[in-house]
Amino acid sequence: MRKLVLILLTFLITLPALAIREVIKVGIFWGNRPSSTLLSVHNGSYQVIADGKVIKDLSANQTLVIRTSDGRVVLASGGNTLGSFKNVGIKRKVWGSAFSIKGLSPKIGKRTYNDNLHVSTYRNRLKLINDVYIEHYIAGVVEAESGSKETFEYYKVQAIIARTYVLTNINKYSQYGFNVCDRVNSQVYKGMSTKNPDIVRGVNATKGLVLVDSDINLIQAVFHSNSGGQTVNSEDAWSKPLSYLRSVPDTFSNGMPHYEWNTFISTEKWLSYFKNKHNYPVEDSIAREMILSYCPSERQRYISPIDTNILLKTIRKDWGLRSTYFSIKQEEDKVYIEGKGFGHGVGLSQEGAMRMAESGMPYNKILHYYYQDTHLIHLSALDFFRGE
Repeated sequence: MRKLVLILLTFLITLPALAIREVIKVGIFWGNRPSSTLLSVHNGSYQVIADGKVIKDLSANQTLVIRTSDGRVVLASGGNTLGSFKNVGIKRKVWGSAFSIKGLSPKIGKRTYNDNLHVSTYRNRLKLINDVYIEHYIAGVVEAESGSKETFEYYKVQAIIARTYVLTNINKYSQYGFNVCDRVNSQVYKGMSTKNPDIVRGVNATKGLVLVDSDINLIQAVFHSNSGGQTVNSEDAWSKPLSYLRSVPDTFSNGMPHYEWNTFISTEKWLSYFKNKHNYPVEDSIAREMILSYCPSERQRYISPIDTNILLKTIRKDWGLRSTYFSIKQEEDKVYIEGKGFGHGVGLSQEGAMRMAESGMPYNKILHYYYQDTHLIHLSALDFFRGE
């Protein structure tokens, strides 16, 4: 049966990409929700729909002030107040329309978004939801997460993992009425992609492609900046082991911008931390030496074999370290921590994948290296296997 599934996957992946117009609801400005904003039409044209009624048309360069008052959305344009409403929709009239929005209170720089906007209030602030075609969203995420100076092949990689990630986590913010937010705990999203046409090309070249595991379930397509030369098993960073998130050697990350880091911490503070938080026997000379002179040859889960409750991921979080892949040595009254990598280390290393793409490795081989025993399929094939 598994062989048959793989044959079908190979067949279906060759099908032309369908015009899938799935809409993702993204909470924007979610980390610092404004109480008032200024919206303008970047291109195309829009209708303003307030509590179910069309109250105004907006065309290029026209503006709309949106603010909250007494739990309602107040609109004004051209110096005139249009009214106070519970729900407001800024709906495009033609495909390809885009709007720009900036925060007035607090001040937030202008960002430009494709498609539609829904506005309501939450805790006396504006709740702004970008209703956006999924591939427009993916292009924005790729630009925000990987910048505008990478190769076309790498943008294909980032597009596929961004698409897989958002569909896997589609219900993450359902309690707030949208799918994902625009912050790093979803995926960074700052609006439409504008800086490099290869980003949109990479998204279109992989339109609808996602990664699934051997049971045809969307994977957790997690990624990080740099692995430090070796990725991490999922259970070493979180609690659940996943068959496709296994530790692999990653020499492609070596020497990249976020490969190495270092910091100093006072010896007194370091020892007090272990004694007070973890009840670690710092008075014992052998135990003490293990946390003052630590030099692993490969990634570990614990800092000391004496106490396997002290996880490296906990130390990283408590001290704000860049990764869990580090060595320690004492220098006078300080401990010198020398580390490798940046991020949790699970899944794809962005800098490693960037170097792979630069060397000519195709996007599918890059993905299969970091996400082992996974399959690339089109969303239409996913629907087929789920019987939808």
